[in-house]
Amino acid sequence: MTINQRRRQKQLAKKAAKASAKAKASRASRAQKAAMTSGFPLSVPAWPIHEALISESVQHINQGTVILSRKYGESIAVAVFLVDTGCMGIKDAFGRLMGAAAYSDFLAKFRTSENFIASRPECLRKLVEEALAYAEDLGFSPDPDYHRVKSLFGDIDSDVCTQEFEFGKDGKPFYVSGPNDSPGRIRAIMKQLSDRCGGPDGFHYMIAPPGFQDDFIDYEE
Repeated sequence: MTINQRRRQKQLAKKAAKASAKAKASRASRAQKAAMTSGFPLSVPAWPIHEALISESVQHINQGTVILSRKYGESIAVAVFLVDTGCMGIKDAFGRLMGAAAYSDFLAKFRTSENFIASRPECLRKLVEEALAYAEDLGFSPDPDYHRVKSLFGDIDSDVCTQEFEFGKDGKPFYVSGPNDSPGRIRAIMKQLSDRCGGPDGFHYMIAPPGFQDDFIDYEE
């Protein structure tokens, strides 16, 4: 074998090694992405439950924050849902991984505006999924990130929860406009409810003027 042939073989071997390493890295990247498509690494939904919290405002004004967390060592995975039991279902959802200290600060920010009650994880999941089903029956879809972060429920069995939750108001859907709802969105929601509920008398509503965040006006019984 000539020197040129040996050099050529070495070059081909190096290229093959690089191609193999690149393929391996690509497979690892795809595997990591696949694990994260559910919102959290695959092992996280098996971590021990840390807290299950439901805002009192869910009961008082039909919407509020619901927080589920799991902890392993000093790492905490948290899923947060803005639940509207009046008609809209899951208005917002997101999930994060953080350290214990960061989680404490994170939760403290929510506590400045909402009072939370400790709940059984089974009942928290039941509330979220029943609110979702109620809204979907009215034609409303959840926040897209819901499908990403719901994996944190893991094997929590909502069927063992005997607590009953009320949806709507006095047997009818109840729409409360949010401070970020534009006039066009409000009209679209009202029309959808009217179409689904047999007219404007088939649901209740409470509309806030633009930018108004505390009290609401134009309340229809």
